[in-house]
Amino acid sequence: MMRYAILLVILVILTGILGPQAFFVVDETQSAIVTRFGNPVRPSIQDPGLYVKTPFVETVTYFDKRRTLFDAPAQDFLDEDKRRLSIDAYAMARIVDPLLFFKTVRSPEGAVTRGTDIINSELRKEIANDNRVEIIRTSRETIMNKVRDTVTPALDEFGVSTIDVRMKRVDFPAEVADSIYERMRAERKEQANAERAEGAKQDLEIRASVDKDVAIILAQAERDANITRGAGEAEAIALLADALEEDPDFYAFQRSLEAYKASFNENTTFVLPANSDLFQFLQSPDGLTDGADERVARLQSTSDLARIESVATEFLSTQVAVDGEEPVLTKAELLSWEDTSLGCPEPDGVYAQVTVPGYNLIFEINGTTHEVHSNIDGSQIVACLP
Repeated sequence: MMRYAILLVILVILTGILGPQAFFVVDETQSAIVTRFGNPVRPSIQDPGLYVKTPFVETVTYFDKRRTLFDAPAQDFLDEDKRRLSIDAYAMARIVDPLLFFKTVRSPEGAVTRGTDIINSELRKEIANDNRVEIIRTSRETIMNKVRDTVTPALDEFGVSTIDVRMKRVDFPAEVADSIYERMRAERKEQANAERAEGAKQDLEIRASVDKDVAIILAQAERDANITRGAGEAEAIALLADALEEDPDFYAFQRSLEAYKASFNENTTFVLPANSDLFQFLQSPDGLTDGADERVARLQSTSDLARIESVATEFLSTQVAVDGEEPVLTKAELLSWEDTSLGCPEPDGVYAQVTVPGYNLIFEINGTTHEVHSNIDGSQIVACLP
């Protein structure tokens, strides 16, 4: 009994001393291989648990059974047009055969180095078959799938199962990126300038069309205005001509008044000949000055006298009973009266003291003589009854 107790104590002591060298634990996320002097001595351990090894002789190497990232720095690749692209790619894989993995690449670091070399080699081949635009825009997914399918058998030889291959970034090399971006900016600027030029062209076309329409409308309006203005002026001239023909002296008087209104102001001084026509109506209301006889003689024409005779005859017919006999003009002479009574004042009449030129007409009716006085244009007629 005592002997067994001593053996148990010795066993416990040995276990405490040799335990870390004789036992090892495999976690559920790990796989392991046992090597002796660097060579595997048993199959790989895939299941978790407590295992025994020869102390001080055998060594345990652990491997992660979870996914492993095969990542490497970005590298430059040549596309179909021999232009460089900077591509950063990675692969996701998992160790499925730790023993084979240990024999081929020894460690995860070695696997990453070998794996990234294989991936970059296949990626270089695929990039060389496409141009830059296709790689960036359309064929990126296709390239990654082809690389994954190609590298899968190569990584299987290392005891690694390939899950996926991805490109994190596809970019231009740093030394040419600035020039490329500058060219892109220049292209966008050129496009913007073209659009601005097109907008300016349309603006000019629209403005020119509007200006043309405005010019046409204004021209038509001016034409219609000129037609209307011309018709009005023609009508005004016709009316003025008729009025002038009716009374030339009154027209001359009115035009003189208009000339006075336009010419005279507070500081106006005129130096003109004494016989100037401008002041004829300032010297005499009828416009006759010292040369009145001459102007009256000019007015004494057959048509004027006939008109005065007709007016006087009609007037005399209203004043004297002619009994069907027409008055006969026996005498007509030019005279000037000193007031507006024309030489036949009424007893209670008040007359302006101005010189009034006119006609003295003698008519005979049924053997009776009648005297009629008229101003120069026939607008005033009086009868000097016996």
